[in-house]
Amino acid sequence: MVGRRQANQDFGTAAKTVDARDKRGYDGKNRSLAPVGMKGIGVFATKAAFRMSHTGRLVLIAALLALAGCADSGSADVQPFATEAHVRVARGDPGAALQLARDTRQAGDLNTAIQLYRSLATRTGATAEVVVEYGDVLLESGAADDAIDVYSHVGTGSPARLASLLGMIRAYLFLAEPAKALEYADEATALAPQDARVLVDRGVTLDTLTRHAEAQQCYRAVLSVESRHVSARNNLALSLALTGQYDEAVALITPLARSSAATPRIRQNMAMIYGLMGDSDHAATVSRMDLDEGATRANLAFLAATRRAQP
Repeated sequence: MVGRRQANQDFGTAAKTVDARDKRGYDGKNRSLAPVGMKGIGVFATKAAFRMSHTGRLVLIAALLALAGCADSGSADVQPFATEAHVRVARGDPGAALQLARDTRQAGDLNTAIQLYRSLATRTGATAEVVVEYGDVLLESGAADDAIDVYSHVGTGSPARLASLLGMIRAYLFLAEPAKALEYADEATALAPQDARVLVDRGVTLDTLTRHAEAQQCYRAVLSVESRHVSARNNLALSLALTGQYDEAVALITPLARSSAATPRIRQNMAMIYGLMGDSDHAATVSRMDLDEGATRANLAFLAATRRAQP
């Protein structure tokens, strides 16, 4: 995993390589960041979780962030996808280098992908789309500050501006700065008010700010056009659970969790909702589909304590 680095003052110079691991609580085995007290698959939290993990609100907001497209840090155990020889050859051919960078990123070899994208993004005449992709892979690695620095070089008139704004939203959410994320969500909304990505990321930002009714409007706007949109359905279910509307939350997430395409993350989100509504039996049944008995018991105890602590 590439650790966070100080943002470059001169974007035209290549950033130094840093291999130090990020210290925010990265779990290399589960490839997630989890709030204190929660174990296993499906929770991706911002730094705020470590300050507020005694509430169910942060547990659920953490799950929202994962499906909004925020960075999910790559495993430290991923083997290099491209050899040094491949990288040297590709650097002489921008088209081949870009394809190799994308393939390497897809394979989870973020260190090599960052090197390739850095070389491409700092070339004279680099496209804004490549710059945004460089920011995205930095964010995936957990280097949110560096990603923000890269996104900031995409101008307001660029066709890639919307993509850079989405990156900014996710980076600031990752850094637990939702008020700053909302500034970029507002700009993105002005550019593309009906874009599902904008609406979902804006909804997550509003949920993080505890503006749940507004967040739910964003998710419902997406679902009014695309009723099977996974992120919007999942996020609406979790947002409703935050406001105690458990029946509708369960009705929304159950088809997702029972689908043949369901991921462990979605199933564990469903377990969270059951746990917070006090249905420990269903919560345990769903949790055990992906987690061992120890993790399941720990999560149930945490959710029960969260439920008791809620007003």
